[in-house]
Amino acid sequence: MLDLSIKTKVAVIIPKPDLAANTIWKELHNLSYFKETDQLFDDNTVFQHNKYPNDIKIIHSKNDGVASNHLDLEIEAELYIFASRHRAASRIPALLIHPTGNWNQITLEGREKELSYTSATALKLGLQNLITKQEEFDLEEFKVDMEVTHHGPTELKTPLIFMELGSSEEYWTHKKAALAVGQAIIETAEQFVQRGTFQGESFVGFGGNHYAYRFRKHVFLDEKTHISHIAAKHALDNLTEEIILEAFEKTIEEPKGALIDKKGARSEQRKNIIDIVEGYGKECIQI
Repeated sequence: MLDLSIKTKVAVIIPKPDLAANTIWKELHNLSYFKETDQLFDDNTVFQHNKYPNDIKIIHSKNDGVASNHLDLEIEAELYIFASRHRAASRIPALLIHPTGNWNQITLEGREKELSYTSATALKLGLQNLITKQEEFDLEEFKVDMEVTHHGPTELKTPLIFMELGSSEEYWTHKKAALAVGQAIIETAEQFVQRGTFQGESFVGFGGNHYAYRFRKHVFLDEKTHISHIAAKHALDNLTEEIILEAFEKTIEEPKGALIDKKGARSEQRKNIIDIVEGYGKECIQI
């Protein structure tokens, strides 16, 4: 039987090749949130949270975040939070959060038609913390977005989310924004560790654009609503029953149904999703 050498509740992943992730870590390290342990991962020192030493650890991965499929070989955790860069042609400064996976073709690493495990609770907490930090750090030029499900890794059995600093190299080294994302990550980890029994309502989202505006608004305004995987409008034509069911099965808070962006999906797309989801015994709500 495999002996997992690192056990924790939340592992914060800092990919070594990722400039934004390393800026985030540098800002956190400067404030002494963590101290060194005698453990190693990928030949890098593992750090533990000062207040929650057994429950929150910093892991430096030798691979880029999208390709860190080796984490489960040595780590046993309830959640991975990846610190990550975000790249967009717009170069608009941004603070972002999302789960990972490929609804159809591979977008960036991961496997085709495979989604990661994720947590709707962690995604909601993370979004709220990014919004709070944007205001607290006076980052008015940065937008806060919840992105749809995209890119790898997809093979890990541990639930995961990405929390990102974007959208170009200019902002990947922005110290204040990096600290804002870093503190949002740490507070999300702390709240996840402290969480009790899930009392909200979890959903899978369908429709809209890549930055999932209507879902972000719905999660932010409705205290009970939590959303895990989201498929953008451009992915809906090729969704199979198997991948839709996978989105439900890989959300650790069992989703009660689907939220459909009625303005962000054509009628035939909505009908296909409703037929599949209701056939699975779940409800559909159009927003």
